Amino acid sequence: MRHILLTTDFSENSIHAINYALELFTYAECEFHVLYVVKSSTFISDDLMQSKPTESLYSELISDAKVKLEALIETFKNRHNNLLHTFEPVVDYDNLIGSINQTVTLHDIDLIIMGTKGATNLEKIIFGSNTLRVFQRCQISVLAIPANCPIKQIKNVLFTTKYHSAYKLKDLNILIDLAEHYDYKLDILHITEAKTIDSKQHVVQQELQGFFRNINHQFVLKSETTYLRTVLDYIRENDIELFAMMRKQHSFLEHLFLNHKTEQIAYNMQIPFLMLAFKDS
Repeated sequence: MRHILLTTDFSENSIHAINYALELFTYAECEFHVLYVVKSSTFISDDLMQSKPTESLYSELISDAKVKLEALIETFKNRHNNLLHTFEPVVDYDNLIGSINQTVTLHDIDLIIMGTKGATNLEKIIFGSNTLRVFQRCQISVLAIPANCPIKQIKNVLFTTKYHSAYKLKDLNILIDLAEHYDYKLDILHITEAKTIDSKQHVVQQELQGFFRNINHQFVLKSETTYLRTVLDYIRENDIELFAMMRKQHSFLEHLFLNHKTEQIAYNMQIPFLMLAFKDS
C-alpha cells in the first residue's frame, strides 16, 4: 500500500489537486492522509477564552476544522467510490512545513501531493510560496498540481538530468512505478552547451538506461545555453503532460524561483511537476 500525503486549505486549487491525485492513483491501493493546518490567526483571544475548562486547548482549536475536513473527505469518497482508497484526516495547529514533516515521519509517507495557484501577473513566479517551501524543506518527493491543469490520462513525461551524479533506484521509484504501471513514454532530456556527453556522464546515462529498461524511453540532448526556456519549449512542443526532476541535481530551481535577471519567467507551468527527493543514505 502506498501512503500519500494530500494537503488542503479548502481552496479550489487544493481540492482540484486531491481529485487529480485520486484519479492518478485510481488502480493503486493507497492510504491518503489529508492534512489541514490550522493557522494561529484563525482564532482570536475571545474564542479561546470561551474554551471549557475540561477541554484541552489543542482539541478546541482543531475540533471545527476536523469536522470540516471529514466532511470534505466524504465528498471525495462519494465522488470516486474507490475500494482501493482509504483516507485519514489529519488536523494540526502548527506551521505548514512542521506539520508536513511530522506527518511524513509518523505515517511513513511515500509522496506529497499539493495544489499550486501558478504564476501571478505581479510576482512572475510559477509556484506559490507554500509549494516552494515544501520543495525546499521536505525530504520526500513532491507532486505539485497547477490549478489550471486538466485531469486526464498522462502519456508523455519529461525527466531532466545533467548526468553529474549517480542515481539510486529508490530516488526514482515514484517515477518508475508510475511509468511502468501506466505505460508512460519517458523523455530523458540533457541540456548542455557541448555537443556530446563525456565518459563520466555516459556511465550515469547507462545506469538510467538500466533503471528505465521496462519503460518506453528515449535520451534527448539539446545543445542550448538557456536552460529554462529550453525546458518549457520542449514541454510545449512535445505534448509533455508531467515534468519530473531530481532535487539537488542541478540549478533549475535557481532559474525557476529566484527570478533570474536575464531570464524573466513568462510562462505558467500548466502540467504537474514531480520533484523527486534525492536521498543521501
